[in-house]
Amino acid sequence: MLMRLVGPRRHLVVLAVSYSLLLVTLYITTLAWAYAFGTAVEAFVPQLLLIYAGFMLWTTLVKRSAAEYLPILVVLYFGMLVWTSVFNAAVVDYMNSQFWNSRGVWLGDGPIVLFGYTIHFQFEGYTDYSFFYVHWGYNMLNGVMPYNDAFGYLRMNGIINRNGLYIFPPLYAYLYAAGMTLPVDDWGIGLLLAVFGYLTALPVYGIASDLSHNRHVGEAAALTYLLSPNVLYHTTFAWLNPSPFIFFFFAGFYMLVRGRRYTGTILIVTAALFKQTSWFLGIPLVVYLLFRSRPRKTDEGQRTKSSGQLGGSDSLPSSTRERILKPTGMVDRLLEVFDLGGFAKSTLVVVLFVLAVMFPFLLAQPNLLLHLSLAAGGFPLDSYTEPPGYGSPMRLQVLPVVAGVEWLAQALDWLVYYGFLIAFGTVLFAGLMLLLPKELGHEKQYFRRILFLTMLMMLWVNLTGPRGVYKYYFTLFAPFFSIFSSVRMVNSQDDRVPFSFSMLWLPISLSLMILIPNRSIYLFGVILIFAGYFLSSQIGTFWYWFTTPVRYVSSRIRQHIHSSLPAIDHMSAKLSAYTRPPRIPHEIAEEGGTSDV
Repeated sequence: MLMRLVGPRRHLVVLAVSYSLLLVTLYITTLAWAYAFGTAVEAFVPQLLLIYAGFMLWTTLVKRSAAEYLPILVVLYFGMLVWTSVFNAAVVDYMNSQFWNSRGVWLGDGPIVLFGYTIHFQFEGYTDYSFFYVHWGYNMLNGVMPYNDAFGYLRMNGIINRNGLYIFPPLYAYLYAAGMTLPVDDWGIGLLLAVFGYLTALPVYGIASDLSHNRHVGEAAALTYLLSPNVLYHTTFAWLNPSPFIFFFFAGFYMLVRGRRYTGTILIVTAALFKQTSWFLGIPLVVYLLFRSRPRKTDEGQRTKSSGQLGGSDSLPSSTRERILKPTGMVDRLLEVFDLGGFAKSTLVVVLFVLAVMFPFLLAQPNLLLHLSLAAGGFPLDSYTEPPGYGSPMRLQVLPVVAGVEWLAQALDWLVYYGFLIAFGTVLFAGLMLLLPKELGHEKQYFRRILFLTMLMMLWVNLTGPRGVYKYYFTLFAPFFSIFSSVRMVNSQDDRVPFSFSMLWLPISLSLMILIPNRSIYLFGVILIFAGYFLSSQIGTFWYWFTTPVRYVSSRIRQHIHSSLPAIDHMSAKLSAYTRPPRIPHEIAEEGGTSDV
C-alpha cells in the first residue's frame, strides 16, 4: 500500500528530500562558519532562509532542475557569509563610536609583509555615514526638506552637527529616512546600503550569463563581485553610498538585455535620481532607445535576391521594386535608422516618472536646481608641489604633482578644471556608441560593446572630472570588472564565450589596484586599467602566444586521461546531461524589446 502511494509521487518525494538535505547542508556549513569566526549563528540564519526560499521559488517558476542553478546558490550563499561577517564587524565598530555624528572608521593605513617585501597600503575611511547620512535621515523624519540651509543643521543628544548643503537628487534623502525608521541603533541606513550592494550580484550574474550565453561565466562574475575588496570595504564595512544607483543601473541594463524596454528605462532613470554621476549612464540608454534594430547587410542582400527570383520571374516593374526596397526620401531614411516613435514614448514615460518623484521638491523648494548644479563644479589645485590633504578628493593632475613635474600639473589642472578633458571623452565615447551596428540576431554582441564603451567612458569621467574622486567612487566598476574579465568577453563576435580562469583572478586584482595604493598615486593604477581595457585586443593576442606552451601541455594531459579512463568520460557525460539539461534559448525581441507597460 505504501509503495502504491509513493510510486506515482516518487519525483516529488525525491525533490523534497533533496531540498531538505540541501537546507541541512547549508545550515551545518553556516554553523561551522559562525564557530570559526566567533559569531552567533543567529546573525546568518535570516539571510540563509531568504536565499534558500528565493532559490526554491526561482527553480519552481522557471521549471528547471535545482542542480542546474546549484552553483549560483553556492555563490550567493558564500557571498552572504562573507558580507554578513564584514557587516557585523562594521556594526560593532559603529556601536563603539563615542559620538553619533563621528563614527571612527578604520582608515586602513599600514604595512603588509609579503614574501619578504613590505607593501604600504592606504584605504580611505571617512565618517560620511554618521556625519551626513544619519544627520539627513533624522532631518527627513523631522520634516525638514533637503534643499535649504536648515537641512544641514541638526542638534541631537547635546551635539550640534553642521554639514553644509544637500546637493544630491532626492532619492538618497528618501533612502536615509527609510533607514532611520528601521528598529536598529542608527545603522539601518548601512543595512540598506549593504543590501543594495549584495543584490547587485543578481543583475551581474544575469548580464554575464546572457551576454556570454554561458551560466558559468555568470557564476564567476557574481562570485568575484561579491568578493571584490573595494566593495567589501567601502559598501559593506564603511557604508558609503554608491550601491543603490549601481544596483539600479545594472538591474536596468539587464532588463534591456532581456527585452524589457520600459522596465529597463525606468530602472536606469531611478539610478539617475540617486546621484549625478549616474547621469552619464543615461548616454548608452539614449543610444539604445534611439536606434532601430536592422537586418544585417548580408541578410538584406539575400532577401533582395530571393524576392527578385520569386516564381522564376520579376512581376513588378523596376521602378516599383526600387520604391519598395529602398527608402523614397529623407524622412523614410531617418525612420529606417531611428526609432523615433519608440523613443518619444520612452521619453514620455521618463518625464512622467521624474516629475512624479521631483514634484514635491519642485513645488516647495525653489533652490532645488541650484543645489543640484553645485555637484558639477570643481576647484583648482591649491599647490603644484604638495598633494592635497586626506579630506580632499584626488584628481588627475595630482599625479604630476607627486612626480615633481610642475608644468604638467599646471597644464592638466587647467584642462581638468575647465572641463575640456571630461567633455572630450564623453563626446568621443558617445560617438563610438552611436556608430555601433544594432543588428537583428546579433543583440548579444551589441550589448557587450555598448556596456564595454560605457565602462571606458565612466573610467574617463572619474579620471578627468573637475570635482575629483575618492576610492569609494570606484565601487561602480566592480560589476564591470567582473563582467569584462576575459579578452573574449570584450572582443569576441561569437554568441557563446567560454569560461576562463582570468574571470576569477582579474576582477579581484583590478579592485586591489585601486584599494591598496596610497591615495596620492592610485589614479595611476586606474590609468593602467583604462589602457589595459583599451588595448585589450593586443594584450589578448600577446597572452595567447605567451600561454601556448601551457595550453599544449594541458591538452596532451587531458587526451591522456580521456584515453586511459573512458568510463570517467561516460559518467561525466551522464552527469552533465542531468545537471545541465537542454534549455530553450530566450531570444531578445526585435526593435528594442517588447513593451511591458
